[in-house]
Order: sequence, then C-alpha cells, then structure tokens
Amino acid sequence: MILNILILLVGLSLLLYSADQMINSADVIAKKFSLPPILIGLTIIAFGTSAPELVVTIIAASKTIPASDAIIGNVIGSNIANILLVLGVSSFFFKIDLSKIRYKDNIYLLIITAYFSILFYLVDEINLYHSAGFIFLIILFLNQLRNYKEDKGENEKNKFSNLTYLKLIISFFGIFIGGKVFLDSSLNIFTSLGLEETIIGISILAIGTSLPELATVVISYVRKKGSIGIGNVIGSNIMNILFVFLPGILIVQSRNLNFLIPDNILLHVNVLILSTIIVLVLSLLKFTMSKFTSLIFIIFYIIYIFSVIV
Repeated sequence: MILNILILLVGLSLLLYSADQMINSADVIAKKFSLPPILIGLTIIAFGTSAPELVVTIIAASKTIPASDAIIGNVIGSNIANILLVLGVSSFFFKIDLSKIRYKDNIYLLIITAYFSILFYLVDEINLYHSAGFIFLIILFLNQLRNYKEDKGENEKNKFSNLTYLKLIISFFGIFIGGKVFLDSSLNIFTSLGLEETIIGISILAIGTSLPELATVVISYVRKKGSIGIGNVIGSNIMNILFVFLPGILIVQSRNLNFLIPDNILLHVNVLILSTIIVLVLSLLKFTMSKFTSLIFIIFYIIYIFSVIV
C-alpha cells in the first residue's frame, strides 16, 4: 500500500510537471508564429492530452474480437468527464471564462457532437458511409482553423529555440507516462481496499483518462494562460471523436469486421449531448464559471456516475 502511494505521488508529480512544461512550450511556439494561444490549446495540446484515449482505442480495435463498446465508452466517457469534471473542478479554483471560446468553435463542436450522437439513435452498425461523414468533418475542421487571426499581442520570440519543439514532445510523453503511473497505482490502491471493479472503472478510470486535460487547465490558469486550457477542453472533445473514435472505426473496418453499437449506450449519449449544449450556451452568453457553477457541474457528474452504478 505504501509503495503504491509513493508511486502515485511520483506519477502525479510527473504529470503536473509535464503539463507545466507543455503549457510553457506551447505558449512560446504560439508567440513565435503569432498564433492565438487558444488555437494551440485547440489543436496541438488537445492532440497531446488525447493520447491516452487513442492508445486505448487502438488496442481495443486490434483485438481478435474488436471491443467496440470499449471504444465508444472511452470516447463518450472522456468527453463527459472533460466538460463536467475538468471544467467543474477547475472552476472551483479559478474563474473559467467561457467567452474565450470562439463562436465558430462552438458551432463546430455542436455539429460534430450532433453527428456523432445521432448515429447511436439511427443505426446498429457504423459503416463506411458513416466513416466518410467523419472524414468530411475533419476536412471542415482543418479548413476552419485557417480562419484564426494572428495574435498581435506581446512578442516573446527571443524565448524560442528549436529545443522548444523537443521540450513539447517530451512533455507529451511525460503527461502520458505520469497519467498512466498515477492511474495504475490508483487502481491498485482502490482494488486493495475492496472496491468493486465497476465502481473503479466508471470513476477512477474516467478521472484517470481526463487527468491530462485537468492538469493542463489548472496549470494554464496558474501560469495565467487560461486560453490554452479552455482551448484544450474543447479541442480534446473534438479530437476524441475525429482522431480517436474514427481511427478505431477504420481499424475495425480495414479488417473486414463490423463496428457494432452496444444497446445500452443511449443514457451516456444523452448526458454527452446535454453537457455539451450547457457549455455551448454558457459560452455564447459569455459566462464566467464560479464556485457555484463548479458545484453544479460536479454534482451533475456525481449523479451521472451514481445512475450508472445503480
């Protein structure tokens, strides 16, 4: 038990340190190329923090019998946790300004979540035509990124060097390893305490896969670079669907196997839709999340987890 606790602390320390280095490197790169920090959070940082979900998806899709339910649950659970848990916990310590999210990014997140969710209502199996729809959304996403205006703010190009890219890549690995070490040791601790695997799975695992996003948001606000953190949450939800879920589908389909949708998924889809709409509405209203909002989000998440357990 003591060894697991020590390992947990090492993993947490590595995760937080790597997140700090990632935020710093990404900010320097953004200023080097006069890019808005939220764009970096929406793309590069979001892709880095979605790495754990991508690894889980690739492993699940490569099994002899593809675990499509694990792939779907991984993406939906992570996206719900990013909104309710990450934003909820973060806004308890910081005032999260949702107005930093662009109108176009709000609309795009709504479109991609709607397309993703509607499939679960209409079909029992995702085929090549549905995959083509996701590919079209990727093209749309990449195209709308071109419309970001340059950041005319303070110039810190003197801090940039070619090593900045290396630091960014190393920080990605640090976040992945730190998150995995923290997650594995947490599972060992809670298993030894006699908790059921179901409870561990929907609570510790959900929190574990969202640790990179949570660490990124917290560190970004500590370093007064909140735009990167906000962009990361929205970007991670987009990445999870387009660059985590879609690869899982394509791997299964490339093996001439069927990507089946589980029957008991609609509750989770409904929660995803509702939580996404709430954030988008608050963003359009230029809402700043406070401790009160934080408690509402966290309570909502606890109710959701409890409903799954029961």
